[in-house]
Amino acid sequence: MEIRMMKFKFILIIGLAFLFAAPTYAQKEAFFLGSASGVGGRALSMGSAYTAIADDYSATFWNPAGLTQLRRMELFTSLSYLRYANDATFADETNSDKTTKTKLNSIGFAFPIPTYRGSMVFAVGYNKIRNFDAGFLFDRYNTNLNVQQTYNEIEEGDLVNWVLAGATELTPNMSVGVSFNLWRGEDDYTWDFLEQDTHNKYYYDNYTYNQQVFTKFQASNFKLGALYKLGFLGRLAATITTPVKITAKEKWNENISQIEDNDSPDEDYTDSNGGNWEYGLKSSWVFAAGAAFTLLPNIVLSADVEYNDWAQMRYTTEPPVGNDYSKNLNFKQNFRPTTTIRLGGEFTVPLLKTQLRAGLIRQPSPLLNDSEKADRNYITLGCGILLDKQVKFDVAFVRGWWEKEGIYLSNDFSDINEKIVTDKIFATMSIRF
Repeated sequence: MEIRMMKFKFILIIGLAFLFAAPTYAQKEAFFLGSASGVGGRALSMGSAYTAIADDYSATFWNPAGLTQLRRMELFTSLSYLRYANDATFADETNSDKTTKTKLNSIGFAFPIPTYRGSMVFAVGYNKIRNFDAGFLFDRYNTNLNVQQTYNEIEEGDLVNWVLAGATELTPNMSVGVSFNLWRGEDDYTWDFLEQDTHNKYYYDNYTYNQQVFTKFQASNFKLGALYKLGFLGRLAATITTPVKITAKEKWNENISQIEDNDSPDEDYTDSNGGNWEYGLKSSWVFAAGAAFTLLPNIVLSADVEYNDWAQMRYTTEPPVGNDYSKNLNFKQNFRPTTTIRLGGEFTVPLLKTQLRAGLIRQPSPLLNDSEKADRNYITLGCGILLDKQVKFDVAFVRGWWEKEGIYLSNDFSDINEKIVTDKIFATMSIRF
C-alpha cells in the first residue's frame, strides 16, 4: 500500500516573522497560520487601533512613544482564552474540529524616571503575541478506493517576546520611543492519516501515516515610535518596525505503519524517518500610522493603517527545501504588499467609571492569488472598569473569521474548503502606584 496522501503545508509567520517547514511541505496552503493578538484588553477591544492612544504598559507593543503618558508606575497582567473552530467541507459533507486554550498573555512593569522637565519612562515585560493553536479534521469514506480515510491535524505553540522599551518627551507635545524585542517560540505540529479497510476489500486492516515537526525559533528586532498631541482634539502617531531576523531549529520525523489481515500473504510493515534542520529568515519592514480624536469628553475614536510588503522576505541561510534563490524568487512572485486597517471607539459612561468599546479589523491575505475570502476579518467588543483610583480591569472579546479554499488532501479529496472562526477573550488588570 502506497502513501495515498500527504497534506502539503508550508507555514510562514512574519510580523512577527517566522518560517516553519517540514520535509514534505509545499508553500501553498497557509502563510500566517495561527492567530496574532497583541497586548492589553483596552487595545484589543478597540480593534487594535491603539497606535495613537498607547497610554499604558501595552505601548511597548503598539507604540513605545506612548509610554511618556504614564505618570506613575504600572504593573500590568493579562490572561487569554481561545476557541478555534475549523469546518472543513467537501461536496455535501462537513467535518468540524474545535480547539480551546487558556494562557497567561502578558505581564509587565512600567516605571517613570524623575526628570527636570518632560517625561521619561521605561518598561520591561513578557508578551504572548501569536498562538499556533489550531486543528483540522476530515473523515470520509473514499468511494473510489473503498476505504475509510481520516485526516487529523493538531498544532500547538506560541510566539512570545521579551521587551525592553523606553520613551521620552522631546517637546510638550512630541514624544519618541523605542522597544527592543527578543522573540522566542515553539511550534509543535502533528499530522495523522488513518486508512481503514472497513468493507474488507483488501488484504490489509489499516494503514497509518504520522508526521511530527517540532520547531524552536528565536529572533530579535526593534520598534521605533513617535506620538504628537493635538491638544484636546487628539493625537497622531507613527511606528516603524525593523525586520525580524529568525533562526529556526527544527526536528522532524515520519512514521508509517500497515497492519495486515490474518489471511494476508504479507507481513505487517513499519518504517520511520527523521532529521534536523536549522535555517534563517528575515521579514520585511513594517510601517504603521494612527490617529485618535476626542469628539466629546467621553467619546474617543481611533484608526490605524499598517503597511507590510511581504514580497521582500528573504532567506538568510540555505532553506531546508530547495535553494535560497528559488525560494526568495517565490516570495517575490507569489506574495504582495498588504495594508491592514483597524478602527476603534470608546464611550465613557458618565458617573459609572465604566468604558464601553468596539472595533473592526481588516487584514488582507499576503498571497497574491488568494481571493477575498482568505482575508481575515475581526470584530471586537469590550469594557473597562475603574475599580478605584489605582486598579483598572479591562475585558476584550475578539471574533475573527476567514476561509481557505482548494485545500488538497489527495487526488480524491482535492478541493476542500475550510471555514475558520476564532473567539478570544482577554482579561487585563493594571495597577498604578
